[in-house]
Amino acid sequence: MTSDQAADFSSDLRPFSGGAVLFDCDGVLVNSEPISLSTLGDVLRHFGAPLSAQDIATRFTGRSSAAPIRHIHDTTGQDVSASFKPVFYDRLFARYQTELHKINGIDAVLHTLRDRGTAFCISSSSSVARLEVTMEVTGLGHWFEGRVYSADFVANGKPAPDLFLFAAEKMGFAPDQCLVIEDSVAGVQAAVAAGIACWGFVGGGHYEDDRDQATDRLIAAGAGRVFRTMDDINVAFAGTML
Repeated sequence: MTSDQAADFSSDLRPFSGGAVLFDCDGVLVNSEPISLSTLGDVLRHFGAPLSAQDIATRFTGRSSAAPIRHIHDTTGQDVSASFKPVFYDRLFARYQTELHKINGIDAVLHTLRDRGTAFCISSSSSVARLEVTMEVTGLGHWFEGRVYSADFVANGKPAPDLFLFAAEKMGFAPDQCLVIEDSVAGVQAAVAAGIACWGFVGGGHYEDDRDQATDRLIAAGAGRVFRTMDDINVAFAGTML
């Protein structure tokens, strides 16, 4: 799929009517996935359950920590449910301080939604602790005060619909009044399962060499549209969709 096709705003797909926008965080609001996936590779090796970089990206992008914890248990027999996060976060947060940045153009998108009175929140597979650090380091926290929903809050993470349904309810909207913005197959699948329209985003650094294929994967998973830049998403919100 070409770049022009990825940013197509044609009207033949379900429009967003202005309810609530549910943003994934990693890979959508912040360019964290390259840092996270690289650090996860180090941690899997630490626990004796290594995988290739491609396998890590395919298996764990958009998933909560329960997924790598299960992989370590299945591979080594170790129960690392108590020790995984301290090891992972110690390494990850150290890198966040110098490497974590907002996705280019995200502030403009949030300005547009706020100026139009459109509700929005975070609905992320990340833990509360990780989201707090992310908001602090990037300065995005002021946009989402009281509206940050984590996989910690539900029984089943993405691709189950639980988190998006929880967030929609907390925001006071029915699923069909909401729009999810996601970068991962698991996240798109979760939105579809929740009955929520979904736009895909492939502008994160983890898709730098894979944007065409990533676009196809998100569409196959159920994304109605896929965008490569926040500028294109802002055009959609500012002009054609509201």
